[in-house]
This record gives sequence, C-alpha cells and structure tokens, in this order.
Amino acid sequence: MWQYLSDIFIVLLIVGAIAFYIFNRRNKMLKLWGEVSRLELDFHKSLFETADAFSQHADLFDHFDHLEYLKDLTKEGSPKIRTLSLEERRAVYKALQTLYVSMDDDEQETHLTLKKQFEDLQSRRLIYNSKVLYYNHFIQSFPMRYLRKKMGFEEKDYFG
Repeated sequence: MWQYLSDIFIVLLIVGAIAFYIFNRRNKMLKLWGEVSRLELDFHKSLFETADAFSQHADLFDHFDHLEYLKDLTKEGSPKIRTLSLEERRAVYKALQTLYVSMDDDEQETHLTLKKQFEDLQSRRLIYNSKVLYYNHFIQSFPMRYLRKKMGFEEKDYFG
C-alpha cells in the first residue's frame, strides 16, 4: 500500500515539475512577445520621425529621387509607416539609407542632426532585430513550438 502511494507521489511530483516548467516557458514567451512588440512600435515611430526629418530638409537632397517618396509618406493624410507592408517599410529605410550615405562629411548642424537621427534609427533597428532573433528561436524550441500554435503566436519578421 505504501509503495503504491509513494509511486503516485513521485508521478504527481514529476507532472507538477513539468507543468511548472511549461508555465514558466509560457510566461517567458509572453514577456518576449511584449518586448518585441514594444520595440517594433518604437522602431516604426523612429522610422517615421526620421523620414519626416529628412523630407523637411529637402533642400539638402533635391537631386535624389528617394526624397519624393519620403515627402509622399510624411505629408498630411498619408498612411502611417506602421500600416505599410514590410516591403514598403524596407523601401523607406533604403531611401533614408541612400540619403544618409549621400551626405558628405560636412559639419553643418543640419547634416549632423540628420546623421545622428539616422544612426539612432539604425541602433533601434539592430536592437529590434536581435530581440526578434531571440524570440523566433525561443518559440521554435521544444515545447514552445507546440504551445505557440495553440496560443496563436507567429514568428516576427526581421527588418533587414
């Protein structure tokens, strides 16, 4: 009789440990998803602000076709960056990158401000991508790959 009870206790202990492990992993997945979502919003806000800043200084870039694209995005009534598709957001970033590279090593205050703003955007992009990499690896690990399907979590896209 006592042997039977001790076997049940061991089984319950193992089941409890597994449930505790899965519960902790689930909470970690929720926390990571929240962090990635916050970083994504922060990055998109910074992307829009940088595009707006570059388009406001059109006189510095009047010989580039990319500037018209940025002006269209930042004018009143335009869709916000977050509502654009991933490819469209990447096109905005590429346009900003082209304009950034085109700036000489000029020490004008405007150039320095725009360069700093783009470098801040670049830093936010790298932080976002590293967190997305960690999140995507985490949700692919066992047992999270099964739990994420039940909870409706999908992999996030990198912003390359």
